[in-house]
Amino acid sequence: AVFAEEAVQIWFVDPDANLNQQIQVLQNTGTIAPDSVVEFGDNDVFYLSLSGIRSLRSRDSSNAAFVGDIGNPIDDLVVADIRADRTLAEKSKAVLEPRDGRYLISIGSKIYVFSYFPSSKVSAWSIYEPGFVVDRWAYDGLQTLCRSGNKIYSLGGENGNTYDSCEVVVQMPFLDSSSPATFKQYHSIDVTCDNTWTVSISTDPQDITLREEVATVFQTTYGLGRAAITGYSTHLAPRLVCTNAGSAKLGNIAIHYDGGEAG
Repeated sequence: AVFAEEAVQIWFVDPDANLNQQIQVLQNTGTIAPDSVVEFGDNDVFYLSLSGIRSLRSRDSSNAAFVGDIGNPIDDLVVADIRADRTLAEKSKAVLEPRDGRYLISIGSKIYVFSYFPSSKVSAWSIYEPGFVVDRWAYDGLQTLCRSGNKIYSLGGENGNTYDSCEVVVQMPFLDSSSPATFKQYHSIDVTCDNTWTVSISTDPQDITLREEVATVFQTTYGLGRAAITGYSTHLAPRLVCTNAGSAKLGNIAIHYDGGEAG
C-alpha cells in the first residue's frame, strides 16, 4: 500500500521489478502523517487521515483492500485537533505497544490509545494527556519510550508497573438496556475494580454533563452488597473517576433497575 494524502494505491510487488503492477486505488482516503502508519495485528494498518483514524485491511481472500472506520468513536476529537494545528498534526507519531498490543498515536499534546482484546470483548479508545508533544517513539526490549525535545519518557517503567497519581476518568455513553423508549427505575450498581473510584451518573439524554455523584467504591462490590443509587430515566451514563496513586483498574459495571413506563 502506497499512501498519499487523499488516495491509497495498492501494488503487487514481484522480485522482477518489471512485473510490479498497480492493482487498486482507494480514493478519498490517505494519511497526512506518514509516521502514523502502523501495522496492527495480522490484517490491519492504522493511519491518521483528514477524517480521523482509519484502518486499511483486505476484504476477503481476494485481498481487495477496504477502509474501516476504527476511529469512529473519537473522530470528532481527532478532527478538531487537526483543524486546531494542521502542521503539528502532520507530525503525529504512532507506535504499537508490544506488551499489550495497544496502538498509540500522539496528535499534538494528546495521545490516543486503542485497546483491543477480542476474547474479553474489549474495543475502546482512551486519551492520555502527558503535557508534552511526542517527537519519536521507541521500544528497547523492556519498555516503551518516547522523546520530547531533549527528554526521554518511559511508559510504565522497565517493569511496566510504575504509576503516578494523575486523574483517570472513565466516561461511558448513554446506555438504554436495549429498550430506549422505556423508563427505568435505577436503584443500585455493582463494580469490579482496583483502587478507589467515585461514581457519578447522568440521566438526562440531552446533556451528559449534568451528573450526580452517587457512590465511592474502593473494591469489588460483588458479594458485599450493591451500591445504592437513585435515578429514573430511559437512559443512564455512568462516569467513574480515580485520583489516587497506583494502578487504577475497572473490570465491569452492572447497573440494576426495575422496568417502568414504556414510551
